Amino acid sequence: MREGSVLVIGAGGAIGSEAVRQLRARNLAVIATWRTHRPGRIAALQALGAETAQLDLEDRDAARRLIDMSAAVLFIPILTASAAAATHLRPGQPAVFFSSNNVAIDFEAPVYARLREGEAAVRKAAPHAVILRPTMIYGYPGDGNLSRLVRFMKRSPVTPMPGTGRALQQPVYYADLVEVAIEALFNETRSGKTAAVAGPGPVTLKDMYETAKAAAGARTAILSMPVTTAGTLMQSFEKTGVKFPIKSAQLLRAEKDKDPQGDHIVLTRTELREGLRRLAASIAE
Repeated sequence: MREGSVLVIGAGGAIGSEAVRQLRARNLAVIATWRTHRPGRIAALQALGAETAQLDLEDRDAARRLIDMSAAVLFIPILTASAAAATHLRPGQPAVFFSSNNVAIDFEAPVYARLREGEAAVRKAAPHAVILRPTMIYGYPGDGNLSRLVRFMKRSPVTPMPGTGRALQQPVYYADLVEVAIEALFNETRSGKTAAVAGPGPVTLKDMYETAKAAAGARTAILSMPVTTAGTLMQSFEKTGVKFPIKSAQLLRAEKDKDPQGDHIVLTRTELREGLRRLAASIAE
């Protein structure tokens, strides 16, 4: 492991491995860490030219050691899991953390209260760090968001859509989010900023469903229904072991606009139609 490397914590997943790929494409030395042993993924990271190491952020000594030998740190795990590690950063050491745009939208859900607390902890320990608040992240088979919807549409004759479908969405393609994060590591003007990151422009929930349907090549009928009805239907689906196209937490926010919030907003380039086309193709592979 070399001094001057970029440390990617949480490189075992799709976003982390994409970060390693983009960093190596810039000929930067990378230390890629993973918590769960996945031989195939580790081999892929090594094939990109990254040095690899197993790391659980709860092992504070190991985290401190790796952070200390790195020039910059990209924390892929959500900020509630990574905020405590901010205390290991050197003064001014470039670092990027991921939060959520929903911290500025949903003031009732405990998960976002914890994220706000995590942001405050990062700001106290590492005031120079960059905190990115992405909107809905999508674009790879396990994204847990639009990949879930696309899969559902491919196999179901009817797709329930909670609410009126008028609420605004602005999903961000995962590779674009990684590009923004890497740019933030090396751009001093981003230092100490908290920025929302979103796709190029807003769409309604109805338009997002229609775009996903077209990308999936599905014949499913999109059926709008009250949120309470959708909740009852979700419970019925879960009893049979079938995954509903959205998560329960998303259901509660179905009628809220989810466009980017805050003083600093970064808009990315991949249009939703193109991002969903790539996602559907990757699911079909």
